[in-house]
Amino acid sequence: MAFKISETEIRKRLAKLHNYEAIKHPQLKERSDKLRARVKELEAENAKIPELKKQIERQNLWIEELVAMKFGRKRNNPKIRAINLPSGKLNTFPKLRDASSYRRSIPLETEITDELRLEVEVCPECGEVLSNKKEHVHYREDLRKATERLESIKKIIKTIVESGVCKNEDCKLFGKKVLGGEIPPQKVIIGENLRQIVVFQSVIQGQSYSEVQKSLEQLYGYKLSNGQIANILEGESVLLTPYYNHLIEILNEESKTIGAHYDETTFKTQSQGTVISDGNYCWVKIGIETQNQLIWFGKSRGKKVAEALRGHEPESIGITDDYPGYKNTFESHQLCWAHPHRKMRDLAESGKLKGKTQKVCKEAFKDFQICYKQARKMREKMLRANWSDEQKQKERIKLEKLFDNLTLKNEDDPEKLEKIRATLKLRKDRYFTFFDQPQIPLDNNKAERAIRKVVIRRKKSLGCKSPKGADVLSILYSVIFSITENNPHDNFFDLYEKAANFENSQI
Repeated sequence: MAFKISETEIRKRLAKLHNYEAIKHPQLKERSDKLRARVKELEAENAKIPELKKQIERQNLWIEELVAMKFGRKRNNPKIRAINLPSGKLNTFPKLRDASSYRRSIPLETEITDELRLEVEVCPECGEVLSNKKEHVHYREDLRKATERLESIKKIIKTIVESGVCKNEDCKLFGKKVLGGEIPPQKVIIGENLRQIVVFQSVIQGQSYSEVQKSLEQLYGYKLSNGQIANILEGESVLLTPYYNHLIEILNEESKTIGAHYDETTFKTQSQGTVISDGNYCWVKIGIETQNQLIWFGKSRGKKVAEALRGHEPESIGITDDYPGYKNTFESHQLCWAHPHRKMRDLAESGKLKGKTQKVCKEAFKDFQICYKQARKMREKMLRANWSDEQKQKERIKLEKLFDNLTLKNEDDPEKLEKIRATLKLRKDRYFTFFDQPQIPLDNNKAERAIRKVVIRRKKSLGCKSPKGADVLSILYSVIFSITENNPHDNFFDLYEKAANFENSQI
């Protein structure tokens, strides 16, 4: 049976529809438009989330690096650390010291200055005469008392220089030459032995001016001002300049035939008056087979400094980090494997990365370890055996396959690991230079160790107060650390005198 709506019901429904279209529909439409706009806003914000996550991840890693720089890295490695090597063997290091390594060696008879004999005839308990007496010998090493030492070590020479008038009124005749033939204007002169002590304390011991002053006064009874210390160091740098120039020549020759390590670090150098500082960096160049080194203070970080440090031989061989200033500076250029190794290790051990990202970093570090170890093994084999070009190429292809796997991107890579992979891929040829030059090490650790003493000085002195002071430090550091580290068992002062009189001696 058909359903029929009454006229009244029709009018009622039409009124509701009219009210909906007139009132509800605009309200619902407005609400719908607001919801659509909000959805678009949320979609736009959601699109930013991956980038924001990367930014947070990047900043967390920066914070971790800054904390490590300030407070040092705490690694979960005890003094004796066991590492499972890829071969399955267990490597334990460092080697434990035995008791004998803590004992001092018995002095020579010629070194003994005094003898103390403690005799006993009767038992101290009951007074009975002792029999079967034995002698037990030991040695006590010590310094003389401070008052005795100061009396014996300090030396003041009253120097009397005669002069007379020559018949020729245009000149004077001196009875004795002093300091190159001229009578010094000052009445009290600081002797060469004291000057050498100041150099030793300032450079070898890395003492600040105030520390040098205190130790000189306490140990030797001398008082020096900051200005006197600065003048001493400047004067000694002049004496060492001939050997310094010789050092430049032999290092340039070594870097041309064998190779050299290069590195740089920040070291503030202030301008003084009209003399403008060249820059706020210190550069180091050190030989591969020797400890000859150039340490330049007060330089910029530009490519021209790297070329000047290299010398005038563009065919030089260089081992460096991945700083762009070294690009195209050397004919044979080996990049340091230890730098990406450390970066990947820090990512693998980072406490800021979680989940898949952390897992990817650990896998990448493990793969790099294996590749790095294989590279070191191949270089050692090339040094021991005379490989043919065919054999070198064969081994290189094997290593390049491992290396290429390291450069493959992973969707879970953090931004820092992406950059490391991209850099390895871009600079690949410079990581394999050692195949053509087997004498080249795979890392730049030697230069980093050499520049460590500069970093220690920077923490104490905060830099150089003038460009002139930077030049003085460049000569002193270069010469002194070259001669002492090339001859680690020789007396510093003997080596120093030879270097200061280089034109009349041979080191």
